[in-house]
Amino acid sequence: MRHISAQVIMDPLKEKAASPGFKKVLNIFHQHGLDVRSSPQRIQITGEGENIFAAVKEVFQSTPREPGSLITATISHRPPGAGSGEDSPVSGTATFHPIGFVENRFDASSSREEMRSGESRISLHPALTNGLKGLSPGEQVLVLFYFDRTESFDLHQHPRGDRDRKKRGVFTLRSPRRPNPIGATVVDVVSITGNVLTVRGLDAFDGTPVLDIKPA
Repeated sequence: MRHISAQVIMDPLKEKAASPGFKKVLNIFHQHGLDVRSSPQRIQITGEGENIFAAVKEVFQSTPREPGSLITATISHRPPGAGSGEDSPVSGTATFHPIGFVENRFDASSSREEMRSGESRISLHPALTNGLKGLSPGEQVLVLFYFDRTESFDLHQHPRGDRDRKKRGVFTLRSPRRPNPIGATVVDVVSITGNVLTVRGLDAFDGTPVLDIKPA
């Protein structure tokens, strides 16, 4: 799992370091075994990506349902190409706001076909609910998400891991093992209830961080 860092900004909620809300967030991060450093209104955490995103999801779900804090995650990449045996491009840093998380019954044992035929829920941070205004069931949207369980990549891979098929460049495949582990899937909107968007066709595991939703 990628080693990443994340900064939690509490400013929008006007929390103080001694407030119950701030202490609750600190406690969540400690419970997930993360390295935590805090100052008034801000928390810096580092650790394994899987632990960070699990903690961030818990913080999202426990945040008061009012315009409030967003989680700013600064992803520090290892030099791309590590372990691939190929020259590495320049490493860099990307900053983004997970807008929510996927909720479904799918995990690594699920096939892509099974996931694409089933339904998933995208639970947005409550502060972002109004961003769904104008969206209706029956429409299609493009969901961008983070492959938080991917550890490395190769520039040439067998399609779907099938060794009987000739290797192709990663940019011609939907493989999660890519330089920037970002997934993109066009889905059908089934229903919208508050901050929860139910969709069909999303090939992302339960707990996957969602980065953005756009018109298809």
